Amino acid sequence: MTEDEEVTEISKILAAWKPVGDVQAAAIGLSDYEAEAKDILSVMKLYGYSAKKATSEVLQEAFLIDLEKTELDHYGSEIEAVLANK
Repeated sequence: MTEDEEVTEISKILAAWKPVGDVQAAAIGLSDYEAEAKDILSVMKLYGYSAKKATSEVLQEAFLIDLEKTELDHYGSEIEAVLANK
């Protein structure tokens, strides 16, 4: 799987999750999570973080939100699964 394909798949997972919420996403003009998906991949590669930790770091820093642990565990696992299928 190419990096572009990984970004696309991670973006789809984040879009299905909607961690920002529809109202806040509309307010900030967020239409997809492509930039965040790229950032998650970069953080994973740069710091050796797991998908869960990278996702938490990126989303909390970008949007100043708290993530529910169960949702983060679930969607972090989905991202790990996508990346495992390279």
